Amino acid sequence: MRTTSLTLLLFLAVCSLSSQTPILNISAEIKLPKDSLDSQHLISSLNKFLVAAQADAKINDWVYQPEFLQTTLLLDEIEGIEKKEDSLFYTPTLLDVSSIENEQYLIQIAYISTINETPSLRANIELIAHKVKDKFLFSSPLVRNTKHWKSTSVENYRYYYRDTMDLQKAIEYQRLTAFHDKKLKIEPKNTTVYLFDDDLIAQHYFGLNYKLDYNGRGSSIVWSVQLDNQDIYVINNSRLIEFDPHDLWHNRLSQVTSRRKVNHAVDEGIATLYGGSWGVNWEDMFTEFQNQIQFDKHTNWLELREQKSYFETPGHKNPTEFMITALFVKKIEKELGFSAVWELLNAKEEDAYFKTLEKLTGITKKNYNKEVWKLVNEEITKKI
Repeated sequence: MRTTSLTLLLFLAVCSLSSQTPILNISAEIKLPKDSLDSQHLISSLNKFLVAAQADAKINDWVYQPEFLQTTLLLDEIEGIEKKEDSLFYTPTLLDVSSIENEQYLIQIAYISTINETPSLRANIELIAHKVKDKFLFSSPLVRNTKHWKSTSVENYRYYYRDTMDLQKAIEYQRLTAFHDKKLKIEPKNTTVYLFDDDLIAQHYFGLNYKLDYNGRGSSIVWSVQLDNQDIYVINNSRLIEFDPHDLWHNRLSQVTSRRKVNHAVDEGIATLYGGSWGVNWEDMFTEFQNQIQFDKHTNWLELREQKSYFETPGHKNPTEFMITALFVKKIEKELGFSAVWELLNAKEEDAYFKTLEKLTGITKKNYNKEVWKLVNEEITKKI
């Protein structure tokens, strides 16, 4: 009877909040803190946190600041979670409040709606409530769930892992990322990476027990948040071990511009030059290109470009155009610097591409074969 009365008091306290505040459903069976004032503060703070969570994470004053970075992963998932369609709203429902440490509680919340008289679960989340003076602040459980993990740093990257990680791969990843970022003028940021061996449990560690949006997608999800001064990732350990240097260029480029806005062949040429393709490095790519195209002094390079010719590496077709464009990139960067490569990269349309190529190199459609032959022969000579 005392629990029911306390719940009613809490509902009255919650109702006194702004009309925009979501009313957290609380059943009479929920065991709230025994101290009634603590219970009022907890529910009032929790409602304010949930309201702020629908906006920008950076302005949520109800986040526990020592674990702000780790909490942004969960905030990213619950932003906008209450409304799925114009007429469909999901209400936060308190499932459990468990005391875990001195003045800390583990909170479970479900977002539930009713569709054709059938309950529908949108998400189930976990939070940790930290008592700070006369209110509570909230965090993801990620730090608590990984407090016994190992960690290591590679330059501006901090890795957390349970048992083992491939340090050499981490070093290679950092080196190549820094290589691309310098070209793209991306300032280095402190980056925190949590490495999991099982995709199915990763989201549970940062408090996302279930989300309807990911139903049936139990693996191959990268959880990440990029902030102005730091980034955080939750990934499968295999993604670090098997990261593709080619795709890393695309990933870094997308940090500064949409890949849909740039010239696709130049984008792929840069990625191939510095990262090979499909696990084959640039040198081996060029060898296969040379062997399969079987070019000689009579080869018409412009015709091959227009015909969209290909050569193959294990399991994949590689456009000849990407290799030639990579040679253009190599020449332009050597003579004019990467800012000139950037200019060619942003010449998306065909006419703009050839106008920019002529401006930077003097190469036109009329002298295309002659100039390409020079670059191809230079590359062959370097291999000998």
